[in-house]
Amino acid sequence: MKRRAIFRFFDKYFGIPILIIISIFLKRKKRLPIENIRKILIIKLAAIGDSILMIPMLRTLRNSFPDSEITFVCSYINEDIIRKIPYIDKIINCDVHSFLKKPIGFLKFISTIREVNYDVVIDAGQWERINSIITAFAKNVCSIGFKTNGQYKHFIYNMVVPHQRKTHELENFIDLLSPLGITINENDKKLEYFLSNENRKFAYRFWQENDLENRSVICLHPGCGENGKPREWENENYIALGNRLMIYDKSIRILITGSPLEVDRCERIAEGIQRNVINTAGKFLLDDVVALVEKATLIVCSNTGMLHIASCVGTKTMGLHGPTNPQKWGAYNQNSVLIQSDKLCSPCLYLGHDYGCKSWPCMSHISVDDVFIHIRKALNPELFPEII
Repeated sequence: MKRRAIFRFFDKYFGIPILIIISIFLKRKKRLPIENIRKILIIKLAAIGDSILMIPMLRTLRNSFPDSEITFVCSYINEDIIRKIPYIDKIINCDVHSFLKKPIGFLKFISTIREVNYDVVIDAGQWERINSIITAFAKNVCSIGFKTNGQYKHFIYNMVVPHQRKTHELENFIDLLSPLGITINENDKKLEYFLSNENRKFAYRFWQENDLENRSVICLHPGCGENGKPREWENENYIALGNRLMIYDKSIRILITGSPLEVDRCERIAEGIQRNVINTAGKFLLDDVVALVEKATLIVCSNTGMLHIASCVGTKTMGLHGPTNPQKWGAYNQNSVLIQSDKLCSPCLYLGHDYGCKSWPCMSHISVDDVFIHIRKALNPELFPEII
């Protein structure tokens, strides 16, 4: 986390003047020869959630230019997701955080990028100046990127797309295709995930071995990754929710999921729930976990990558939002429930790291009672007839 904070500092206070200087020497193209697009470079170094929300954009780009070669520059943060997406031909891993210690690594990376002449470079980063610097040094006919308020990263692009603060991020990513003359319809916005038959066979066996058939399986995904602490609901809340569900219906089973970094936390939650809980944190590969989530009745989690993955596979989501704006980062499907903190200043987060305060009290304003009622409505909708 400290390394990323240092990187953001350098990215902001050194990246902005570097971009301004570079922009002085760049020649801007006035027209993009759409009929001659053969090689496309896309740059997005993080994160899992963003990468999931880019899938509709990547699918639309592939369908619009089926004969073009699409290369994606990612980092270790989102590489696993990017490698699953079938609309990408080549992947270049950029170890961006290592550039601070070994600047020569950046020069070698740029040398690799410049081996190819790209017709179009699309920078899908919302704030990262390093993306813009990479774009500036790449050989390209035309570059496209966001103009994000206060980020000063748009000076070097040939075509600029406004990054809309109140627009869902999936739609912002799709807007990056507008300079290419691509027309978007609602079907183009559909999310998807790429599970194999083996992943689903694993989930089937898991269900059989743990006696989960014909039961309501509630998935709890408490973690929000390495830098997501401000978005997380407290352990005590998950424990209280799990025990409340056991009292409500003893046939319910609780499935806890989490990454290897979240094992300790998930173990504490599992130990606190009195019975009928299965903790899978850190035990299985991501796609096998996603297959389990696909079979679950619903999932409770904050705004994190798993929220968007669950949306992809059609699982009902209970999305907990404190500092994050659900209008921008909520689950992008109709089978979702939004649970927003009632803290007056919530939401405060715009670009993923600029929180409005350092104490993050908003998640504590989401009550166990509120989440429990939403789950009851999902499990037994006949008990909660809509008032017309």
